Amino acid sequence: MDNKSACDDNAILEYFNIRKINKISPINTGHINRTYLVKCGAGKYIMQSLNRNVFHKPHIVMQNVNRIETAFRHSGQERITVPHYLTAGGKSYIEINNEVWRIYEYTEQSYFPENQAYLTGYAFGKYINIINNNIILNNTIENFHNFEIYYNKLPFGAEKIFSNLKGKLEIFSDIPERNVHNDAKTDNIIFGKKITVIDLDTSMKGFVAIDYGDMIRSAGTENIGDITQGFADGLDGILTPEEINSLYYGILYVTGELAMRYIIDSFADKRYFTTKTPEQCRKRAEDLLAQLEYFENNSDIKNIIRKAF
Repeated sequence: MDNKSACDDNAILEYFNIRKINKISPINTGHINRTYLVKCGAGKYIMQSLNRNVFHKPHIVMQNVNRIETAFRHSGQERITVPHYLTAGGKSYIEINNEVWRIYEYTEQSYFPENQAYLTGYAFGKYINIINNNIILNNTIENFHNFEIYYNKLPFGAEKIFSNLKGKLEIFSDIPERNVHNDAKTDNIIFGKKITVIDLDTSMKGFVAIDYGDMIRSAGTENIGDITQGFADGLDGILTPEEINSLYYGILYVTGELAMRYIIDSFADKRYFTTKTPEQCRKRAEDLLAQLEYFENNSDIKNIIRKAF
């Protein structure tokens, strides 16, 4: 495992009281952290090394995660949950050789419900509802989802593509921020014994519209109505009229932002999306720009939002 001996792996697991290990396998689906599936006599776990180049203050990440897990434990509801992190010496992470490791219980995807789109929206809505009940989440990444910063990094000429969108997003200058997930892709919902919301590391202050936009963008052009209704039901009336009005623009925001990031990476020597080649980055940017055009020209989405909320 990444030049670490089996002894090192076992030593990390030993801190969390995990023994009788059968197999440790890398999981390569994520962009940021190094992640492994651990199979042992007691069950399955995720072992993960936090990327300190992205998360400069990993103790803040884990402080937020602990607060979120506590909020769910005290929420009084059983349908939606978050991963359970193991502890070592009273903390939910350890630091070895300047690496931060944490382990949480593996959640198996065991079924795909017929109303998956609705339940995905409901889960993220309920997640936001619960983490805004008197808990404080601190910033884990500075300037995350900062449209202006990405816009200013664009290569010469490319900014013209996004200048009209930039004007539309001025609506967010008057929108309040609250605790949100900040990476609300549909892939971050797992249907098992309960519905589990995963990848909590970017949870902090932000716009609810960003989470809504990420759900719609990652789902494509299908099931917008079901996702929106689920999201509204999960939120259960906590949004202000201004936040509701901003939801449509959250779709444009995250789709345009991600397109900019891929354009930037297509010219960069050191890429954020490390598994992508420059040509793959250009192709992904083109796909996102086509998706953005669809969303900008689909006025029905505003009606769907109005009806749900």
